Amino acid sequence: MPLPTNLKDSDVYARWREEKLSGYPTHIEDISVDVGIPKQLTHHEIEALTQICRKANMAIYVAPQNLGEEKSIPIDLGASLGLNRIDSPLTTKEDGVSEITVASKGEKSPYIPYTDRALGWHTDGCYNDADHLINGFILHCVRGAAEGGINHLLDPEIAYMLLRDEDPELIDGLMRPNALTIPANLENGQVVRPEQSGPAISINPKTNGLHMRYTARKSFVVWLDDPRVKAALEFLERTLNSDSKFVFRVKLEPGSGLVGNNVLHNRTEFKDHLSPEDKRLIYRVYYLDRIANT
Repeated sequence: MPLPTNLKDSDVYARWREEKLSGYPTHIEDISVDVGIPKQLTHHEIEALTQICRKANMAIYVAPQNLGEEKSIPIDLGASLGLNRIDSPLTTKEDGVSEITVASKGEKSPYIPYTDRALGWHTDGCYNDADHLINGFILHCVRGAAEGGINHLLDPEIAYMLLRDEDPELIDGLMRPNALTIPANLENGQVVRPEQSGPAISINPKTNGLHMRYTARKSFVVWLDDPRVKAALEFLERTLNSDSKFVFRVKLEPGSGLVGNNVLHNRTEFKDHLSPEDKRLIYRVYYLDRIANT
């Protein structure tokens, strides 16, 4: 059942809500799938991952740990799930695969993902324009952290549901066309990425898929001065930092990964292994597509 967009139609929303929660997973094991070769998913593995993503908008794949460092692994896995249109953000090479590891110097070092610091709750690509929204993504673990580096995850449709249950006006505020603005990224006085303003919650008219733009950071972000937006952000902050049964917790291990429709997520701080060759390394790929048949 498509996500209802009419905030006044409580009957349709009630039916959607009941269907959404029916059989909704409650443990990380419920959204995990063992796979043999991520680059060559079997029909059964594709169906299992797709079915979980259809319900929860994300899934964890668990593969053997000795896969090596082939950057084609997440690319091929994504293609098996209908993820083909890759988006390459700043600091990412032409293949579209970002190597998320601690960078002590260079162009990546100012960005928090490339440190061992905690990364707050967010969805990816908030700085993209409306024609290049990040709808899907993959995090593939090549090497895990010695300690920490845990991801917490929340289905954006569940976030929508919780917000709407609290007050439909919160949804209306987040759907304003200028609800969230990311200021321009400047380097040496030059604009390397222009300012982007848009809704925090939107519905794709072609796919009926929910898209969410959210960041918990307080700097380099401008939220619309609207009491509904303020209330929505306060509600989300309380929810995301609670022990909600809807928030999944996972530490990606070598060979495992997260594939999803740009769900809300964070990362705890971590400690690397002492050897430089054993440093935490995650391959990240952004897509303009949603996972097929979800």
